[in-house]
Amino acid sequence: MLKQLKKERRWAFLRLRRTPPEHAAIIEKLEQMIRNEQVNREHL
Repeated sequence: MLKQLKKERRWAFLRLRRTPPEHAAIIEKLEQMIRNEQVNREHL
C-alpha cells in the first residue's frame, strides 16, 4: 500500500497535480508503522 501511494504521489507531481492531503497522512502513518516493526523486531 505504501509503495502504491508513493507511486501515485510521484505521478501526480510529474503531472503537476496535487494528491489529497489524506495521502500524506496515510503515507506517514504507514512509514511510522514500518519503523516501529523494525525497532520491535530488533528488540525481540
